[in-house]
Amino acid sequence: MKYFEVDPSLSEFKTLSIQTTYKCQQHCANCYLGEMLNNNLIPDVDLVRFAKAIRALPHRHDIRFIGAEPTMNPDLIELIKITRECGHRPSLLTNGLKLRRESYAQSLKDAGLKLLGISMNGGLDNDVYLDFDNGKYAPSKMTALDNIFKVNMLPHINVILDPTNLHIVEPLIEYIVETALKHNRKFSPITFPVMIRLKSIGKMGYYKDSYTYSLDELKEIVMDMHGESIKFINMIDGHKEQRSLMYSFPTKAGTMLGKITDWSVDDEGVPDAGSTRRGILTDNYKVAPFFEYYKKTQDEL
Repeated sequence: MKYFEVDPSLSEFKTLSIQTTYKCQQHCANCYLGEMLNNNLIPDVDLVRFAKAIRALPHRHDIRFIGAEPTMNPDLIELIKITRECGHRPSLLTNGLKLRRESYAQSLKDAGLKLLGISMNGGLDNDVYLDFDNGKYAPSKMTALDNIFKVNMLPHINVILDPTNLHIVEPLIEYIVETALKHNRKFSPITFPVMIRLKSIGKMGYYKDSYTYSLDELKEIVMDMHGESIKFINMIDGHKEQRSLMYSFPTKAGTMLGKITDWSVDDEGVPDAGSTRRGILTDNYKVAPFFEYYKKTQDEL
C-alpha cells in the first residue's frame, strides 16, 4: 500500500475530506470507519488547526465534511463558514437525520453550504433501512430531502447497492423528481446538477457480508433502468477515474446526473487505491490519500 503524509501546503488533491467527528446516531451495516466509530478518545476536528491547514492549501479545494456523522459536531456551521472565508468549496456527507428540522437545513445553507450528499440506502423502504442502517429511517430521510430542496441546497443522493435493495432505486428517483418539482427546482448538469450515486459494498471496516458489484455490473443495472443508449464517462472533475463512471438521464424535472462507483477492495484491502482526487486531513493535520489513511489507522488499532 502506497501511503504518505504531506504538509497541507503541498496537497495536490482536488477533494480534501475532513474527519469532522467519529460520532454517529446510526450503527450502519456498512461503515469504513469500523472500530473507530463512536470512539470518544478521538476528539472532533479542532477549529484553529483546521483553519490553519486549509489556509495553507496551495489551490482551491473541495472541502468535504464527513464523519461518522458530521452534523454531530457542534462546530460544523463555523467550519463551513471558515471554508468559505478561505476561498474553498464546502460540501457535506450526511445521514440526513438532523436535516429533518428545516431550521437546521437553513442554518447550513446560511453558513455557505450549497452541496451535500445524503445517504438513502433504503430509498422509501423502511425494511431495507433496517437491514442496511439498523433503523427504520425512511420518513426521516424523506423529510430531510424535502428540506434540502426547500432551502435550495443541491443534493447528491447516495445509495449503497447489493442484490437485496435494487428495487428501491427507481421509486427513489421518482420521489426525488417529485420533491424537486414541488419546490420548483429544475435539474441541470450545469446550474443544478442533482445526482443519484450508486455504490457497491466496500469490504473495509464494518460491512454487510453480501455481494459487491463490479463496475460493469453496475453499468448493466443502470442500462436496465434507463436504456442501453446511456453514455458513460470516466472523466470526473478533470480526473480519469478507474472505479467510477458518470452518466445522465432525462426526468420530468430536467436532466439528472448519475454516478456509479465500484468500492471493491484490492489485495491490500483498500478501495480506489492510488486516487489522485481524494485526500483527507489526518488527525495530525497533514494531508494523506483517503482510503489508505483509514486502512493504515485500522491496521494500527
